Amino acid sequence: MGNRKRLKRVDRTYKDLKQKQKAGIADGMFQKTCDYYREHGRMPEGEDCEKIAGQIYQRVKGIAEKASFDEVYSLYLYRLPRYETRIAENGLPEKKEKKKEDADKPKVKQIGRSKKVCPDCGRKMKQQFIGLQHCKCGISWKKEIGYFERTGDMVFALERRKVGKKTKQCPVIRYR
Repeated sequence: MGNRKRLKRVDRTYKDLKQKQKAGIADGMFQKTCDYYREHGRMPEGEDCEKIAGQIYQRVKGIAEKASFDEVYSLYLYRLPRYETRIAENGLPEKKEKKKEDADKPKVKQIGRSKKVCPDCGRKMKQQFIGLQHCKCGISWKKEIGYFERTGDMVFALERRKVGKKTKQCPVIRYR
């Protein structure tokens, strides 16, 4: 399994998704079903099932572009009786509300979390220097330039620049 080619978002179907992603989609299906049950007092049928499956399909389409509506719809219809027994046995789960304590606090940036994702292969990019990130596939990102492809004659270095009284190190690209 080590040599397995990583699929791009365009090439993925529902079956190619990770187990955690599928579990998230299943939770979304259950939440949509519960919301419908709260609003109408019954389980969705016919056209209502299609509407809910359509909403779920939009979410699936974002992470697996080759997934078909029929695949998501049949999966929803397959799970619907289980959701019905789950609601009958355990009742409707309470809606989770955001804690008011957390809402007052400003969001803190988490250290060590790179948000840059390679546009070519979809991997997270690794930071070389501040303002310069690399991917294994040969794509890099520099703050002023944006995404670019690395070549063999490029050398990445830190250059010292004086700004007022401070000396800053800035990443530069030199060519051999």
